[in-house]
Amino acid sequence: MSSESQPPLNQTSLETLCNQAAGGDAAALEQLLWTHHARLLGFARRKIGVDWQRKIDPEDILQEAYVDIFNTIGKFGYRGEDSFYHWATRIIDHRFIDHVRHWRRKKRDASREVHAAGSASTSHQSLLERCLPEMKTPSMALRREDAIGALLACIARLPDDYRVVIQRIYLQQQPLSAVAAELNRSEDAIRRLSGRALERLTRCLGRASRYFSSHG
Repeated sequence: MSSESQPPLNQTSLETLCNQAAGGDAAALEQLLWTHHARLLGFARRKIGVDWQRKIDPEDILQEAYVDIFNTIGKFGYRGEDSFYHWATRIIDHRFIDHVRHWRRKKRDASREVHAAGSASTSHQSLLERCLPEMKTPSMALRREDAIGALLACIARLPDDYRVVIQRIYLQQQPLSAVAAELNRSEDAIRRLSGRALERLTRCLGRASRYFSSHG
């Protein structure tokens, strides 16, 4: 699916999904994000453009935006087939502005700026392959963009403590001791928590894989 493709839903099913999601159906919201991910990723990339592409990773922006979308979906009202997309892009735009403000506040040297963008993509790919080893096969690798979209939506749906350990340990690759200190828990407790979080994430991706493996 190209970044400019329309979601593979007819207007009736899209409206139903939007209404279900706004009513608190997390599975419906997952599917909305899966089907819109390519378009939303394209929007994020265009916002970043040439000026910020060495500093800001679009998948970092989408990860934060998807959490916001899960937290505020009750405020969304269906107003036509592109209404969810446009509502989501406003949230993405706010997150992009946050990242720009962050970089303008902090002066970084060139080597750190180059490292900042691109590392997120690698980390998400590694986590995806940890949860779904079949993503390493050539046929599934072609679905990488869809799969990353599903991963971001699944992470956003996790309970807060699960999401924190997934982000800190598996994406930011922080030491277990540092995460334990940050969350004021023992290392054994964080280890158990991260294991449960990874199991929850893997189950969610298992559901999602039936969607993205079927799209060419």
